[in-house]
Amino acid sequence: MTTTIKKKTADTTEKTVSGTNGPKTKVESTSVNETVNKTVTVENEMKTGIESAAKGYEQIFTFSQAQAEKVMTTFYKQYEDAAAISKETADLATKSGNSLSASYQQFSTLFTDMAQTAIKKNMAVAEAFLAAKDINEVSDIQTKFARESFDALVKNGTEITELTTKVATEVAEPIRQQVTQTFEKMSKTAA
Repeated sequence: MTTTIKKKTADTTEKTVSGTNGPKTKVESTSVNETVNKTVTVENEMKTGIESAAKGYEQIFTFSQAQAEKVMTTFYKQYEDAAAISKETADLATKSGNSLSASYQQFSTLFTDMAQTAIKKNMAVAEAFLAAKDINEVSDIQTKFARESFDALVKNGTEITELTTKVATEVAEPIRQQVTQTFEKMSKTAA
């Protein structure tokens, strides 16, 4: 058996192997340079893949961090808005309470004045009854007292109604405004 080696190119060699029983066979073998080149190419591809994966991870991390910051900023703003609304609500309760207290004083004064007026009229009628000379005069005094009492009742009822309406408006208006403002703020925050 004889082996002949011929250089074909820089990277490969050609071997011819001849045997005793058959034709000559050409066999190409890979050179060391080609193997090194393939190894370097694989290493470069792996390095490029790792670098791409690292860049992708950095992009995902940066995006996730930005989203987390955005969520936290929104949450913090909503917390501040809720705290402001709570403070405004406490201020509103104080204002409404003060208004209600002042209204209670107005009602108290009104009822006291009505009672004093009624007592004075009743005392005047009692004195008039005692000074009456006959039954016709007593009847006239009673009729006049009934008419004046009815007029006072209508007048007092009107005053009570007006004061009640005024108080309800004074107490409810700040609450209505606060509720409207709160819904507007929450709608803007949610949008």
